[in-house]
Amino acid sequence: MVETIIRSAENITSVPFSAAQQYSENKEKLVAEVNQTLTSNPEIYDLIGHNPLSVLYDNHTNHASFMSNVFKFNDFHLMARVILWVYRVYSNHNFSYHYFPVAMEAWIKAIRNNLDSNKAEPIINVYHWIINNHEQIIEASKEITEPPQLSDEKWQRICEFFLSSLLEGDHKQSLKLADQSIHSTADLSNFYLQVIQPAMYKIGALWEKGEISVAKEHLASAIVSRVMASLYSRFMMVEQDKGTGVVTAAPNEFHEIGPRMVADLLEINGWDIDYLGANTPTHELVDLLKGKPPFFLAISVGMPFNIDRAREIITAVKGNPSLKETRIMLGGHFLSLNPQIKQKVGAEGVGSSAREAVLLAEEWWSNA
Repeated sequence: MVETIIRSAENITSVPFSAAQQYSENKEKLVAEVNQTLTSNPEIYDLIGHNPLSVLYDNHTNHASFMSNVFKFNDFHLMARVILWVYRVYSNHNFSYHYFPVAMEAWIKAIRNNLDSNKAEPIINVYHWIINNHEQIIEASKEITEPPQLSDEKWQRICEFFLSSLLEGDHKQSLKLADQSIHSTADLSNFYLQVIQPAMYKIGALWEKGEISVAKEHLASAIVSRVMASLYSRFMMVEQDKGTGVVTAAPNEFHEIGPRMVADLLEINGWDIDYLGANTPTHELVDLLKGKPPFFLAISVGMPFNIDRAREIITAVKGNPSLKETRIMLGGHFLSLNPQIKQKVGAEGVGSSAREAVLLAEEWWSNA
């Protein structure tokens, strides 16, 4: 069913760039009208599973940003994959499936009211595709892919203990487990790739299913950040015999564990890395890069609605003569949904996992 939905989406007629641009320019108006339409619906609380209206408003803001990217890139493959994820997550958090066609009709109304008619129609056609495929999307969204299982029994056992301590909110036990498990550089790398990463994938999956709260997910993330900070002193044993790199998150990206993990693993692998953290402004990033042009720049895009912001960074970097030799990779778990996104934004490569990012940097260095 999933592949049937994907193939159907790939046949959607392309949206002209002028229409995509007008949609993007009017995002705030569209969101405001959709919010007004839905909150005036007498069934709204049943539709959103009695979640706070603030959740609805945030979702609509993110929807407008994501669809703006979809229309600019005409990436309906990615759109379909993300819609399946959204249906699954929303339903697991008590949203009614009926919310989706009601919301899509509200978007269609807002688009007709705020965009030129000749620009509105190709965009409305996409929203009609969602409505027309609603039942099939529901079925496909139920085909859940579980996080991959580890083949190494030792590290799988450690991962299970680590996950348990995260779910219990026990930061002391998490720190102790990390300290007891790491005795070499190889152990350090394995703990990141075979303990922290799969544990966080599982935490994310539990949140998607509605089995843990946002607060519990945030607590687990905070504990992982403390564990990673405690391990950093062990990097002194690693010789940095490769080039320089910069790891950052795109503007409006506040997920830090992924890029922090990539930065740490690159250092373990011998790179001299500057890690900038979350929500880095484009102009300040470019100024930093010009001062010491790195061999590569890695940009983390944790959420699909921030793709366009990553493209802004790439355009700015590639437009600077002093940075023409700097290679750029995109990182983010959702990029595995469509690795070809690199061609649309102008990056040289994609690392949809921490391991892939390290391997890609190694390949670039070997071929330099």
